Amino acid sequence: MSWSTELYVVSRKQDIGYRKSLELDEIKEFLEIRQYSKNYDEYIKPNILYFTEDFNELAKELNVNRIVPMGLYIRGIYGGEKKKEKKMYAGIALHEYGHDDIRFKFRLWRVKDSLVVPSDLLKKYSIKIFNVVYEGEINPFKLRRYVPVILSETGVASLKSFLQKALELNIDIITHRDTVDKIKILVDEVEQPNNVTPLDIDKYYVAYRCDRAFAAFAFKPQSSNTIIESHVAYIETSNEEVAYYYAATLNYLAYKVIQVGRSFIRHQFARPLLAVYIAGLAWKDIDEATRSKVVELSKILHEKAPNREYGNQKVALKDIATRFSEFKMLVKLLDSKVDRERLEDALNIVSGKGVEEEE
Repeated sequence: MSWSTELYVVSRKQDIGYRKSLELDEIKEFLEIRQYSKNYDEYIKPNILYFTEDFNELAKELNVNRIVPMGLYIRGIYGGEKKKEKKMYAGIALHEYGHDDIRFKFRLWRVKDSLVVPSDLLKKYSIKIFNVVYEGEINPFKLRRYVPVILSETGVASLKSFLQKALELNIDIITHRDTVDKIKILVDEVEQPNNVTPLDIDKYYVAYRCDRAFAAFAFKPQSSNTIIESHVAYIETSNEEVAYYYAATLNYLAYKVIQVGRSFIRHQFARPLLAVYIAGLAWKDIDEATRSKVVELSKILHEKAPNREYGNQKVALKDIATRFSEFKMLVKLLDSKVDRERLEDALNIVSGKGVEEEE
């Protein structure tokens, strides 16, 4: 059912005193009634999308192919820190690697020894090196680097078997005793999906951090072995301009959270994309001239954004806002297009009222 009912906002006039003894007809004189900026359909639809988590419908509203609120679950990319109850263990991220028809040589994260295995072992256990879009490498308008990670295309059991076999073949030439311990613990701790599906090299993507400040960047995969891990959410589109547009609007909304002194909620997932829709910043809701300018500024910022590590993404967004006139122009342009009430509703989706000191 579709509703065309108009909505109104009722508030008490500031300059007129109010008494409890007033009759209903008299109360009207003390009220200010104005039409709300959205009709019933517009008002209720974001709430339906939010509570039903209908990502297919949201994708249609945003004019994108699909929305993925969380990438692939992979445990042990950088291994584990030393804790009271657990020892530090190796990670499946690679410091370095190389192979030919005869052998495969690689060094896992947190270990000093390289391992060497016959190249046939890669095929036996369906082992492949994947370029991972990792949350910690994402800045506004920039991916600092892809993280090379070793995974099996047939699941975690094959990966564990490969790592165990590699350790057995190299046990006599390992020079650091802790290498053995760290890899043994990794074999116990590592997790990966049964199916590792890479991104489509013919599509464009916008990836953003799932935790707190949702810094975003647009890209097209340069290789057929690119994947995204579970602390990152993303959208897929066939249109390059749409990708650059949404990277810009996501960074804009993240900056607005900071600008108004609010705190980010801990886990974002698809919330930032719903916020884009609620704010009235969906691709179809913005005029063509504005969209083109946003895309133009976004592409420039993708080129200019520094490839550096920040203490947190609040610092990163503030740095971008301070250093680059293109971002200032972007904020000013989108500010002129966004209704304040809708922006407030959007920020409520991704942030709280309190000030957060750290990301």
